[in-house]
Amino acid sequence: MGSPAKTIGVSAVVLLALGAALAGGVSYTSRTEFCMACHEMRVHQDEQRLSAHAKDAQGNAIGCAQCHIPKGKIARMVGAKAWMGAIDLWTHQTKIKKGETLDRAALQPVARRFTDDANCLACHEDLGKNAKKNGPVSEEGRLSHDNYLGKNGQARSGCAGCHGNLAHLPPFDERIPANSEFAQKIKEIRK
Repeated sequence: MGSPAKTIGVSAVVLLALGAALAGGVSYTSRTEFCMACHEMRVHQDEQRLSAHAKDAQGNAIGCAQCHIPKGKIARMVGAKAWMGAIDLWTHQTKIKKGETLDRAALQPVARRFTDDANCLACHEDLGKNAKKNGPVSEEGRLSHDNYLGKNGQARSGCAGCHGNLAHLPPFDERIPANSEFAQKIKEIRK
């Protein structure tokens, strides 16, 4: 048997190597290029590229992880990545490879559940201003945001629950009047 100091040293090196591998894996799999490696995800990229969420306030392209991967607590981030990755891999291997298309109606609630409010609030920190930050939100928006903040009740859903179809627009939601401008933009990619 080795000395306790040697055992601790080897254990520390192994833990550091595992930590570095985990950090590298999380970083690599958080890149939009990684997400787009599966062809069925490209429709989401095309829609997002034409949406109001194509670029952030500084004009930088918004990537998948910026909205869909929770920030902060590493366990929550890794858990979300593992869960979504497993679902995506399962769908890719069992459905898409058999020629089926994505059931976006079934995927939508799951995707919205994994759009973390903290990610939305990182860009939309002032809920009293409209998305362009050049004026106040509507009265309905103010009341809804007050409800979300617990000022006049308690909200039941997060940001994506009320603000659906801002970055992606499945064909079945194109008919909703609030989506008409976005639907018009993506008609070309639906042909």
